[in-house]
Amino acid sequence: MHDWTLLTILFEWKSGQVTLAFGKEGTEPAILIAHGVSDLHVPQLKEWGPSVSVNKVLGPSNGPDGQSELKIQMQSGDVIRIVAASFELPALAKTREVAAQASGFRG
Repeated sequence: MHDWTLLTILFEWKSGQVTLAFGKEGTEPAILIAHGVSDLHVPQLKEWGPSVSVNKVLGPSNGPDGQSELKIQMQSGDVIRIVAASFELPALAKTREVAAQASGFRG
């Protein structure tokens, strides 16, 4: 997901669902959904300067409590951290390029 643009983050508090929308020129927007979110950390300190683009995605990795953690490092240096029961990428799986990049994700 390197160089994809983070468009929005929506946290539906009651359901504990976080939806992130990403865009990349020439492609349909990609949606990442986290279910059963117990922690969401979204800093915007811009240590490396302002940017709306993704540098790299780490995870999701399984924690000892059965939750999974996903980290999205932005090109600003900020790291978005989501701890959730599960993650899904329904829109990303439609393209070969993104499906290969998303192979570490478990729905």
